[in-house]
Amino acid sequence: MRTTRGVLLVTELFPPAVGGTPTLFEALYSRLQDLKVVVLTNVTHDQSSVSARADDMTVVRRPIATTRWGILNGKALAHHLRVVGLTRTLGSRREVIVHCGRALPEGVAAWISRLTGGPEYICWAHGEDIASARRSRELTWLMTRVYTGAATNIANSHHTRRMLEGLGIRSDRIHVVHPGVDVDRFRPRNDGVEIRRRFAGGGQTILLSIGRLQRRKGHDLAIDAVSRLGASVPVHYLIGGDGDERDRLEALVAARGVGDRVTFLGELQPDDLPRYYAACDIFLMPNRIDEDGDVEGFGMVFLEAAASGKPAIGGRSGGVVEAVVDGETGLLVSGTDPEELAAAIRDLTQSVAKRCAMGAAAHERARRAFTWERAAAEVRAVHMKVESFERLLSSQ
Repeated sequence: MRTTRGVLLVTELFPPAVGGTPTLFEALYSRLQDLKVVVLTNVTHDQSSVSARADDMTVVRRPIATTRWGILNGKALAHHLRVVGLTRTLGSRREVIVHCGRALPEGVAAWISRLTGGPEYICWAHGEDIASARRSRELTWLMTRVYTGAATNIANSHHTRRMLEGLGIRSDRIHVVHPGVDVDRFRPRNDGVEIRRRFAGGGQTILLSIGRLQRRKGHDLAIDAVSRLGASVPVHYLIGGDGDERDRLEALVAARGVGDRVTFLGELQPDDLPRYYAACDIFLMPNRIDEDGDVEGFGMVFLEAAASGKPAIGGRSGGVVEAVVDGETGLLVSGTDPEELAAAIRDLTQSVAKRCAMGAAAHERARRAFTWERAAAEVRAVHMKVESFERLLSSQ
């Protein structure tokens, strides 16, 4: 049976947008099978304004994206009020609980709506969104109000939970729900033979990074480390993804003289991702906290690599320490020392047995602890807890 109140997910980030957050929301909310789920997301040129899906999810597309996250600017406030109107149209207080993809900007409308008699809301926190907002005094204040006003909050890792607590959010108002991975899509037996033939025809070890090209991901450190390995450790480093760092990274490859060992793949199509994970020997993302405080909240790509049976080398920062078990499913490094990273790559490159053992452990852990079904059940439990509490209040 369905609960009395359905889910209204408000998020700018939803497929066909690419990245970890759109994938997270589609994978989770499409699996809340006994809940009526409506997604309010941004309009796209190639998608209809309203679509009903076979998984009982209705997607409503409206122009909700904004770069003005605050409320002091008149145009920004007007935008938030328009989104308030949309949420009220899609569900009343008695019909839905709003799930906000982020505190800013989506949570602002939910907060304003709640202050004026609208539905209760649950707000997601991812880590990097908190770090980004904390660069502004206004946005820090506003973000804190949104999280404080929520019925409860969902953090994608224990690290992100601690960031919320640093804002003064009570621990009993925070639920940690780790992301998941599609273990039927990402699996060791996927075919990566053609990719290996193209990039490792000489028997090189394939290193793979997948993700937006941002400083905190550590692509620059990886390129530096590859340049230090020398001919005795033949590797080919594949970089999947695009972003603002592309020009700087390409210049670094040229400066280090490793153009024959590093290939930029650009933005990969979702259907191609499983084959690239299958083709690689080591997944590599030596993330760090950058100079602006930007941090990796969790790192779903580590789970995709794990489900594919691959060991990972990640940075010892943010939520990555929860995605990779150091010494068991991969190796963790500082994310700032190229010699340390080069040594870690050398260690795994020179021991096939160690790679295989870590890859097998990573695969088993992904299947046991990080399925989307597990994550969806936890989100449903949070939703039900908020609904039960509301029912209790309304009955008094």
